[in-house]
Amino acid sequence: MRFFPLFALALALSSAAPALGQGATGLPAPEPGSVDTLRARKRVYTLFRPVPTALMRPLSTDRPDATESAYSVDAGHFQVETDVLRLGRSRFEEQTTQQELAINHANLKLGLSHNVDLQIVVESYTIQTEGSTETGTRRAGFGDITVRLKRNLWGNDGGATAFALMPFVKLPTGRNCGNGAWEGGIVTPFSVQLPHDFTLGTQFQATLNRDSEAAEHFLELAPTITIGHDLYKTLGGFVEIASAWDTRATTWTATLNGGPTLRLGDNLQLDTGINLALTKDTETTYFMGFSFRR
Repeated sequence: MRFFPLFALALALSSAAPALGQGATGLPAPEPGSVDTLRARKRVYTLFRPVPTALMRPLSTDRPDATESAYSVDAGHFQVETDVLRLGRSRFEEQTTQQELAINHANLKLGLSHNVDLQIVVESYTIQTEGSTETGTRRAGFGDITVRLKRNLWGNDGGATAFALMPFVKLPTGRNCGNGAWEGGIVTPFSVQLPHDFTLGTQFQATLNRDSEAAEHFLELAPTITIGHDLYKTLGGFVEIASAWDTRATTWTATLNGGPTLRLGDNLQLDTGINLALTKDTETTYFMGFSFRR
């Protein structure tokens, strides 16, 4: 439980912020009245009438950190964010070793209106191993699909803060990889643009998960806090603490996340990084990926 006071304090102090992948990508604080004018101009655009390039907001992504972006994709535009490779490794009770290699786990996003986007997260291919090479088990294949709907409530087109709600449901499409259960929940990302190209983000996620072995559902709570900064022109970086609590247990799990991001133009971002386990029986992961929109 030692991580709960840390997050409680962090959330109380910050109560805000964008995912680091979106660090310095939210719009700068606008002139009085300009936010309402821009919002009114963009309300006429839809999925079938895309927002003109000149009115599009800066690229804002839900990766590479765990904290989601509070900004939606512009209406009529498509965005893909993917883990090209993600390798996770953990050791339980100092005996059992688990390893997971994820290949092209992608988030496909489509702007439906000025403040709503639809997201489909596809686990294209996963290789899971448990135990030693000689006596362990191995599973591989297509994984689950998660459908998410993000609705920005304010700050999409300017302002110092932004907030969104994002309910989601996971479909048990994986045969070999996955727990074969429907799961769902809600994410509440909140963002703040800070001076000197810093961004601060936080979110609270509540998920109803399924424990197949225990044949029961349980609630998992997962707060995060992240800070990002433009280091040099198109090069940025982020540092994040992410935690999760299985409400059936008495302890939290936590990771320290970080890595660089590289923007190549207005519509492409590359990233790499690590999620370092801070608690026992927690997975450490290494990843590289990209985000692109059109």
